[in-house]
Formats: sequence, C-alpha cells, structure tokens
Amino acid sequence: EPTVRAELMEQVPHIAMFCQENRPSIPYAFSKYLLPIVVRYLADQNNQVRKTSQAALLVLLEQELIERYDVETKVCPVLIDLTAPDSNDDVKTEAVAIMCKMASMVGKDITERLVLPRFCEMCCDCRMFHVRKVCAANFGDICSVVGQQATEEMLLPRFFQLCSDNVWGVRKACAECFMAVSCATSQEVRRTKLSTLFINLISDPSRWVRQAAFQSLGPFISTFANASSSGQYFKEE
Repeated sequence: EPTVRAELMEQVPHIAMFCQENRPSIPYAFSKYLLPIVVRYLADQNNQVRKTSQAALLVLLEQELIERYDVETKVCPVLIDLTAPDSNDDVKTEAVAIMCKMASMVGKDITERLVLPRFCEMCCDCRMFHVRKVCAANFGDICSVVGQQATEEMLLPRFFQLCSDNVWGVRKACAECFMAVSCATSQEVRRTKLSTLFINLISDPSRWVRQAAFQSLGPFISTFANASSSGQYFKEE
C-alpha cells in the first residue's frame, strides 16, 4: 500500500537519529536496513512515495546521518542508474534534482568524481527539456561546489549550450543563476566570455528571459568588483 510506504519514509530520519544516538549498541542498523529502503523508494512507482523518500534522503544528508562510504557506494550509484538514458522520465528528472541538491552536502570530492560527469550529460539531454531545465536551475550551485577549474573546463561549455536552448524556460533558468556561475570563474572568463553570453540573454526574444536577465544584471555586475579595493560585495540574503 503506497500510503504505508510513504508514511514509513517520513519516520526514517527519526529512526536514523535514534540509531546514531545508540550507535555503540546498533552500529550498522541504519546502513544495513534503512538506507537500502530509502534509495529503493527513489524509483517507486508511486509519486508520493518517491517524494517522501527524496525528502528523507535530503534530511539524512543534511543532518550528516549517512556515512561518506554509504553515500559513495549506496546513494550515488542508484542516482546514476536513475538518470540513465533509458530511465523513466519522471524518475530521471527527480533524480537529477536530488543530485544537484545533495552536491553542497556531500562536498567537492564526491560531486566532482561521481555527480559531475552525469550532470554534464544531463545538460545535453536532447529528448527531455525538463531535465535540461533542472540542470540550468541548479547550475550555479554545482559550480560553487566543484570550484573554478572544473567550472571553466567542464561546465561552461554546457552552460553556453543551455543559454541558447530552444526552450525559453531553460534560458530563463540560466539567467536566474548567472551571478552564481560568474562567481565560480576567473575575472578574465567573466570579461571575455560571460559578458557576451549575458548580453545575448538581455536581448533574448522571450520577454520572460529578458526580465530574468535584467533582474540578474546588478548581481552579475557586482562579480566584477574588486572587493579589496571597493569595500563592497554582493550578498544574497
């Protein structure tokens, strides 16, 4: 019964906390019994069960209740499988969103080794614009986790593609995260590459894209400031 599975997922973070507090007595209980259920339900046929398992997984990661080894061997492989080309469309879109959200929680090393290659593939998913839109919306977050080198070498070519996507919603998502992407690049890249790209978005045929770009104009300009000399910087509240 799906409602039973969904209700179970809502209880998992509480049980995980209990296991953590009583770790000497039950050292492997969560890793062995509960985590496999959570990751299995990420591909459940029922939408509500998937949603509650995704929420549970993010809470577990946020509270640091999943061991790093389990993240690498049990969580990431499942998400990679769920984002495979032949995966169910809804499941694939949801799994990409989870990968993006967990990046800041698992850190640079795991994100760069296990998440980044698949994320780059998903940015070029020609069949599903929903997947490309999720990638675009979370692009800045991925850039800030992996840092300047990976951003400039691996991510920027994909960002250029997304900024000229044939779906205006994807381009709008790029405009909204432009400042975060700019923050992860060098001054030279901002000046020579991102400026031209931003002008294209401000001149976009879609007024929704143009509007989003103009709202990002101030934050983007602020990334050019030399904080040490100007004494000013942009802080997103």
